[in-house]
Amino acid sequence: MRLSVLFPALRLLAALACLLPLTAGSAHAEDNGATARGLFTMLPTSIFETTAEGLSEAEKQELLTEGRTEFWEISGETPDVLVFASLPFRDRAVGLRLFRNTEDGSTDVAVGTLGEPICTVELWRQDVSGRVVPIDAPPEPDAREFLGQGQKLPGNVMPTVLICLGLGGLKAEPVFWSSKGQVELPLANDVSYQWTGQGFEKRVTPRAPARR
Repeated sequence: MRLSVLFPALRLLAALACLLPLTAGSAHAEDNGATARGLFTMLPTSIFETTAEGLSEAEKQELLTEGRTEFWEISGETPDVLVFASLPFRDRAVGLRLFRNTEDGSTDVAVGTLGEPICTVELWRQDVSGRVVPIDAPPEPDAREFLGQGQKLPGNVMPTVLICLGLGGLKAEPVFWSSKGQVELPLANDVSYQWTGQGFEKRVTPRAPARR
């Protein structure tokens, strides 16, 4: 296999690993009747507008019925998760994940791009009446929360923090810019938003050392 095809496939596998193993709770999918596939039928395809392939409403129905379209396929599915991979090389992915509220019976839905350097995410909520409405993502953390003690941003660097789909919930991803473009900086911490059963809880944890 050519490296140009292999590397995107590896990125997709890493993205899938962030979602599919963490669905032990999917056995309770009937608790409030919501499923990933069912919620996807009710959501707009706006998240796909951030991809080169796009997805029309007609193509969405084809994807749900046939499992694939000319440009997308369903590459992973559980009652709580749907993952769509772009075709033909599977070098882009979109994921949808449910977060069930054990307190009020509602279901939060996060749908976003996976494995991208600049991610996009949308959050929706289905209440107990079945109504689906958009909701806000958790507030972006201060970029300094990613830095180690005593570490400062260079004066010519401006940060942007994105909320993305992540392991066990959502994650914050910092992007640093200078007048010359994107800048890579060493980070000491990861910032995530773990689902507690009633909402997202922010957690700041030391970043694992990079493998050599």
